[in-house]
Amino acid sequence: MSRALRWIWACWAALVVLLATTTGLAFLPLGRWNLAVAIAIASLKALIVVVFFMELRRSSGLVRVFAGAGFLWLLILLGLTGADYSSRHENYIPNAFQRHELPAKR
Repeated sequence: MSRALRWIWACWAALVVLLATTTGLAFLPLGRWNLAVAIAIASLKALIVVVFFMELRRSSGLVRVFAGAGFLWLLILLGLTGADYSSRHENYIPNAFQRHELPAKR
């Protein structure tokens, strides 16, 4: 078996193990650490895909800069989405499925 094929199988096995870990941790009550652990595992999976399957480790510097810029843009969008979500209040969100009662007839 060639060295490249061993790396591919090792990356695949790591991704499967991380998937099983994510699934298993979904059933554990981690409290406020649940989101942090899930994001850490997802980041590790994304790093494996980017470095090994997208072959950024052997690519030129310009390709790495643009890949980093894409992730930076993703972080900016996620940050702005989180800021928008956290600044909303429940009384400002309309409920489209709420039933409005009509005044009673006399």
